[in-house]
Amino acid sequence: MKRLFTLLLALMMTSASFAQEKNIETESVTLDNLITFIVEHYSVQTDSTETKNITFLIETYADDFNTEDKVILKQAFKLLTKRVTEDDLISIVTYSSFSGIALTQVEATDIKKLLYVIEHPKSSVKTFEEDGIELAYEFAKENFIEDSENSVVMIRIPNRKDEVVKTDSKDSNKTTKKKSNAVVLTAIALLPELIAVIKD
Repeated sequence: MKRLFTLLLALMMTSASFAQEKNIETESVTLDNLITFIVEHYSVQTDSTETKNITFLIETYADDFNTEDKVILKQAFKLLTKRVTEDDLISIVTYSSFSGIALTQVEATDIKKLLYVIEHPKSSVKTFEEDGIELAYEFAKENFIEDSENSVVMIRIPNRKDEVVKTDSKDSNKTTKKKSNAVVLTAIALLPELIAVIKD
């Protein structure tokens, strides 16, 4: 009888631990590859009936993003809103220079709120935290939705400084040209979808 009771208790504890396990998928992408990532991971025509609960974890390097980074982020989020439904949810958490929750779960098609956060990242954060990465996962666990595709997408913005470094104009032009070429190649590859997003 004692063994039966012990076995029953062990089974109940095991089933409770499985029920509490939360499967949160993690993706990581650099800003330069963000538009391509969205095209590959968020298809317009999908067989999945699962809703999406996406927490974007965006690296910050200053109080604001530079103009080029803002353009890429805005175009990426505009494209994303065309590839999700009103039932899907998006949150934005920042890390690095400043960490905090910039946007709590909103409809994934609410482009105005998404663009506001990109335009005003620091002022969107109400409470600043020590570790943005840990915060993003805690937030994703607290807002976990059963029978949904729960994910954290880390957007890394490498090689950015919060201070302006003086360089020779020759070196500056070369660097700008290389970055511009990468953006142009990405834009050409995604031209039909970008045109549709820009028209809206």
